[in-house]
Amino acid sequence: MSLLGQDRSNAVAKVFSLPEICQRIAHVLDRSTIAACLRVSRACNAAWLPILWYTIDAGKHWHHPAFRNSLSKHSGLIRILKCSRYDDISLLFNTQSNKDTLCENLLTLVLPKTTLINQKDHVRLLLQNPQLRDLSLTFHDDPSSHYSALVDAVGELRFLRRLAFDENKTLQVSTLETILTQCNSSLQELSFKGTHAYKHPFGSGEEFASGLLPIASAPEQITDGIRNLSQDTEIEIKGSFGILSLCMDNVACTQDLLLNLGSRFPLLNRLSLRESVEVYFSQDFPERLARRCPKIKYLDISSTEDMDDDTIARLIASFPNLQTFRASDTRFGDRSLVALIENCRDLTVLDIGAAYGIQGHMVQLLFERCWSLRRLDAWNVSVNVADMIKEAYGGVKGPSAIASGRQHLDTSVSNHNSPITFRQWACHGIESLAMRFDYDACVLTEDEQRLFPPSKARIFVYEQLSKLSKLKYLAITGSLLDAEDQYESGYTNEGDEEDDTSFDVPEIMWMSKNWPSLVSIQGLHEEDDELVIEWLREHRPDISLDDEEID
Repeated sequence: MSLLGQDRSNAVAKVFSLPEICQRIAHVLDRSTIAACLRVSRACNAAWLPILWYTIDAGKHWHHPAFRNSLSKHSGLIRILKCSRYDDISLLFNTQSNKDTLCENLLTLVLPKTTLINQKDHVRLLLQNPQLRDLSLTFHDDPSSHYSALVDAVGELRFLRRLAFDENKTLQVSTLETILTQCNSSLQELSFKGTHAYKHPFGSGEEFASGLLPIASAPEQITDGIRNLSQDTEIEIKGSFGILSLCMDNVACTQDLLLNLGSRFPLLNRLSLRESVEVYFSQDFPERLARRCPKIKYLDISSTEDMDDDTIARLIASFPNLQTFRASDTRFGDRSLVALIENCRDLTVLDIGAAYGIQGHMVQLLFERCWSLRRLDAWNVSVNVADMIKEAYGGVKGPSAIASGRQHLDTSVSNHNSPITFRQWACHGIESLAMRFDYDACVLTEDEQRLFPPSKARIFVYEQLSKLSKLKYLAITGSLLDAEDQYESGYTNEGDEEDDTSFDVPEIMWMSKNWPSLVSIQGLHEEDDELVIEWLREHRPDISLDDEEID
């Protein structure tokens, strides 16, 4: 080998000796390209072989002899194994080549439906991976009758943190009780995702709660998560579990089921009811749930059609410690937003995409008062900037001002010679913003319309946005930004030596200067605007446009 070739080889070896660089390179390559590189480069082989085998999603390729041969050699590198076919596990163990065990370093395991035929292989795989952290299990038949060995094997996983019974129709209360009791020291996340049956597998959970729910007309008192009833009420008190996260996505769940689960999970801080069906709550349900699970900080009710604005508002008000709230594609409205503003001052993530009936003055109050906000997804939510301006200049006149609705401009505003000040946004730490800014002058008087035309409204929006210096992801659109006088905003690049242009969308250039952390924008340019895209490609190649993949 020549000296030049040796130096080049050493340089390549040094590059691939850095895990961070290897991971970044592998992130932009597909699996077939990585596999091809492994065959032609020793450096690539050493660096990327663990990356290639880290996650295996079983499929038809399991039936290929070449894959099974490779599997027998590299199964020790697999950390995430996902199986969906009934015969996947059998194929795995039939692949052995003078080896007693395969896939013995798994951290995450997704098992196919358990049958009497593959139960033995399931148990075997669990026993040889005692360090499992994440397990998804689907029973095919009645587990209480046939799968005691499998249930015991799950209970032996001392480091298990997440357990999912996704797509289960036959889970029994006794099985759940046994597994939770055996895994109580480590298990923190529980999922019943994707149960399509009209009724949940273990009904309303009355047996699981075991009397922890109060009997009708019996006095109720909670102390340290334990419910005490009157002395003449005989009940069986069961211990609580340390579950922190409960996922009930796409599940037909009743309020009794949630209350029964909550009575056993007093430490719960994350609850997801995304796409849940038949969710009808009584007026006192949010308060009763909050008494059982007072530590909830994450709540997701996205795509639940059976909750109205009042119910959502009561749910929010019952959990003042909320930090993340997701309610996209729901009937989330002004009452719910009022509840967030008044009760959840530590809110950091709010997702109300495709919600309806959100008024501009309420959005203005959200930006003013929720200073902890880091992410707001309100895409497809039309916000009237004229209404925001009216609120910003009007001033709040007491605690009832929010609930009572719209504020009026001070009398000094109508006098154009008087100084005009407005309340600033306080959420300067926001990193992701998606919103539609429109302009409808119907909320303004004639004097106010002259004072705040669309061009001034646009300045109002951009002045507020300019203070959000930590923005990374921005997606904004709306009629206000598309108005013909959009270039009267006053934001130009005067004094910029590298700008000698008359771009059609100068706001893009202004944004790239004011938001140095920005990695994605959407809405402020036309897809066919070649000049804008060319400028961004040259000056800010780190910014992703619209639907491009973000690194």
